[in-house]
Amino acid sequence: MGHPPPTTPYPIGTPGTPWGNGERAAWLARQQIRRSYADEVVAPLQARVPPEAELLQYGTLDYTRLGLARYPLHAVRSRAWRADRPSVLVTGGVHGYETSGVQGALQWIATEFARHAESVNLLVLPCLSPWGYETVNRWNPDALDPNRQFRDASPAAPPCW
Repeated sequence: MGHPPPTTPYPIGTPGTPWGNGERAAWLARQQIRRSYADEVVAPLQARVPPEAELLQYGTLDYTRLGLARYPLHAVRSRAWRADRPSVLVTGGVHGYETSGVQGALQWIATEFARHAESVNLLVLPCLSPWGYETVNRWNPDALDPNRQFRDASPAAPPCW
C-alpha cells in the first residue's frame, strides 16, 4: 500500500504556527471579489418579500478600516409579530462559501414564508457574512471564522447599528 502524494503547504505562514498580523494581511491581499452581494442577495431579497413580511436593515458590517466596503445586513421578519406565537430563526451565509444556505433562504422567503407566517413568528437572516459570500470564503476579512466567534469579547467585528 503506497503513501498519499505529499501536499504542498499553503503559501502563507508556517505549518503548525498561528498566523500573525503579517500573515493575515498577506492572505487578505490575495482575496478577490468573485460575485456580488448586492446583485445576488440584496436585489433578489428586495424583489421577493411577500406581503406577510417586512424587510429590515438590522446593521452594517464596516470593513473600511481594511480598505474594503461596508455591507448592509438585511433581515426579513413577520409583519404580524405576536408574543403568543413561537419564533423561528432561519440563517444563511455564516460561511460565505456555503452558497446554498444563502440562495436557499432567499428561495424560502419567496416560496414558503407566507405559508408559515400564519402560525409562527419568522426572522430570516439570509446572508450573515456578505464579504465571505463575495469572495467565496469561510472566513471574514480579519481571517476569522464567524461561526467560531460566539463568545464574550469576540474579536469578530460586530455589526454597526
